[in-house]
Amino acid sequence: MIGGVLWGTDASNDYFIADHGIRTPDAFWKVGIRGNGKTIAWIIPNDATATRKNLDKFLVTAAKIEKKTGQVLPEVPKVWRTKRPAKSWAKPAGCDLG
Repeated sequence: MIGGVLWGTDASNDYFIADHGIRTPDAFWKVGIRGNGKTIAWIIPNDATATRKNLDKFLVTAAKIEKKTGQVLPEVPKVWRTKRPAKSWAKPAGCDLG
């Protein structure tokens, strides 16, 4: 898994500027890469819509994340950069997290 933040222009949620000097990210991105190279990616807004129920709505391609961040994600196999799964991957059998 790799991930990061997307800074935007929404100053309405920048609650920590005065006391910490830190803007609030408008979104977070995450990319998961399986051992076989299969890749999944999300851009998740930093707001109340970011729920497990809505996770599939935030699916994107790794190429979209590269475009938005200006970063190249060398970990993502070329064949998977432009593929977007139809839905988020199921939790693996035996996983006791969330």
